[in-house]
Amino acid sequence: MHAPDCCKEEMLSVFNQCSPRGYICVVLCFPCDDRRRDDAVRHIRQSLTQLAHERPLFAARLYTNSDGIAFMKQSCDFDIPFEVIRSIDGTETDYEQLKREEFPPGRFIDPRYGIPGLGDANRGPLPVSKVDVTFARGGLLLSIFLQHAITDGSSLRVFLEALGNQTRHVPTFSPSDQKLRVSSPILHSIASRRLTDETEFRQRVGRCPEYAVLPDLSGPTQPLMQRLPIQDPERIGKIFVFTKQRLDELRNLIQKENESQYRPTAYMSLATLAFAHITRARVEAESFPSGLPPGPDAKLWNSVNWRNRAFHGATHNYFGNAVLPAVTRVARTQVSAACYNDRDLARLVPLVKASIDVVDEEYVSERMSMMSQAPDPRMVGVNYDPRSPEMLAFNTWRHFGADVEWAIPGVPVAKPDTIRRATGGFGLGTALILPTQFGSERQELYVSLSVNAMQALCEDERWRHWVDRIIG
Repeated sequence: MHAPDCCKEEMLSVFNQCSPRGYICVVLCFPCDDRRRDDAVRHIRQSLTQLAHERPLFAARLYTNSDGIAFMKQSCDFDIPFEVIRSIDGTETDYEQLKREEFPPGRFIDPRYGIPGLGDANRGPLPVSKVDVTFARGGLLLSIFLQHAITDGSSLRVFLEALGNQTRHVPTFSPSDQKLRVSSPILHSIASRRLTDETEFRQRVGRCPEYAVLPDLSGPTQPLMQRLPIQDPERIGKIFVFTKQRLDELRNLIQKENESQYRPTAYMSLATLAFAHITRARVEAESFPSGLPPGPDAKLWNSVNWRNRAFHGATHNYFGNAVLPAVTRVARTQVSAACYNDRDLARLVPLVKASIDVVDEEYVSERMSMMSQAPDPRMVGVNYDPRSPEMLAFNTWRHFGADVEWAIPGVPVAKPDTIRRATGGFGLGTALILPTQFGSERQELYVSLSVNAMQALCEDERWRHWVDRIIG
């Protein structure tokens, strides 16, 4: 018997409508007995079939109309696409060697991870989720693809928990509604609006300075790129490992220098440290024309999950996006000084905290109202250019999925050795705290930069003072 209401079609809600429409991908790395590969594949396939049956949202399809409005269709006949990716030349990676290398980020950069999302050239339908398996000698790499249009880091955790529990035949509650249960405007199609509606939208964007209007309809939530002849620099990614002991020392130092009763969180401390030193490296190494001329203010773009900050109880059954940017703006000279002086570094932390603390129900409602007024969601952009060297986008997935337990035939462990983000190519000016298990004595910060900026960062002795080791 099918789950109730599994066959329905609906417009995406406001926040999902105005979220990026590509895929996010993570790879869970497990050891595996090579003799049990067929058993592992069969069990994963069966688990996905059962998950699609019980949670039709995970098997839904997304598509857009000619006005850029995104819809979701659920059907009892849809499945979660699954395939086994086999080596083209017949060679396989050795899992133990990959583990000894600590799963370097370059191993998870491949065009197949950058599958096309919804856009002008691809209006769908596309699956909400898809899964594939790649085998290494002695290992299994489980790749999870989720459509960003209705998935953020918290929703990624929900999906991993649901699938992991399914492999163990353990029942679980999973949020199953992509609509927020709050009194909010509905995003209308452009056909239902007059062109004068754009005036109201632009006024509301003006009250949300981290957003911008994209005249070329390249959104939603894509950067506003400056029209300058900039060379695209060669990029690279590395993982910087910080031990709990060193982060505690950093937190204590900041508290002491600020003469404060407040001990900053590890996130706040690490974000501030990264903001200062990565900005310095980029400004020094990404000079025009390989980067835009730096502006007078440095900006740290924090991704803030507002589930516990607004609309109490409204996200209990919500599967979708609930993240907004909160921007810390500081004079570039002040950020540079923080790279050389502990007190200057400490003084940045309250500024970062204050910029995040403004995210409350009023903040969220203002942005929801702005998005709901967009004549076309593809007009909604973010007001930064990743080629600007004074910008850093910082996010955390630390608590998203590493503690999920699995039962896969041939896999001798319940939890993956690691979870890696996988993409079609390296980013520029991004830093992401990767998932780690609860109680872990380390944090892994995945940084993507131009090759020259990464070299400058790795040669920065005051940055390296806090880093335990570098992967990649």
